[in-house]
Amino acid sequence: MRALRSIWRLVVALPVTGMILGSGCVEESRTPVACMERAVFGDPSQSAYILPYPVGDSYRLMQGYCYPEGGHRNQLAYDFETPVGTQIIASRSGTVMKVRSDLPDDGKQPESGQHNHIMIRHDDGTVAFYAHLQQHSVLVKVGDNVFQGQPIAESGNSGNTQGMPHLHFGIYEGWPAREGFDVPVNFRNAEGTLDKRRGLRPGGYFRALPY
Repeated sequence: MRALRSIWRLVVALPVTGMILGSGCVEESRTPVACMERAVFGDPSQSAYILPYPVGDSYRLMQGYCYPEGGHRNQLAYDFETPVGTQIIASRSGTVMKVRSDLPDDGKQPESGQHNHIMIRHDDGTVAFYAHLQQHSVLVKVGDNVFQGQPIAESGNSGNTQGMPHLHFGIYEGWPAREGFDVPVNFRNAEGTLDKRRGLRPGGYFRALPY
């Protein structure tokens, strides 16, 4: 009888162990592929995203994705040259997961990641990251549901910006966001020149069209 009970405990435990391995340990053990291998963009007209600033505004793209000489060596992210005080809107509807808004707009934080920001999770699990926001300008809080196009903050100069105010924008696979596990994004309302991969071309100006 004792042997039978031991076998039964093992049978019950196996499916639970499988779920833990399948949902946690295996995910954590994934190795990210190279940035340019991840940079496979879809048709911008079918994109779920709009530019993260209001219709009619136009800003220069300072830095694109996978840029080897900048801070995006391993990031599918964009830096838009937005002056301090520029209105920032939600690129896609979702739920606010994380905010920070207490850092000054001096562009002198010595450590990367020390900037005002918002992270919003979408209905497919992806997470949008809006960074270098203006101090005390964040209009949303954790748990808020925001709609596409809703004002969420103002662009600033917080963090290590090298003295160049801008909005850093990128999309991660899921929450919590992990470096190397981001996804390529373009925008269905962006008027401007794309590169051969259909990502935004650095140096170009991108105007937000009605969507």
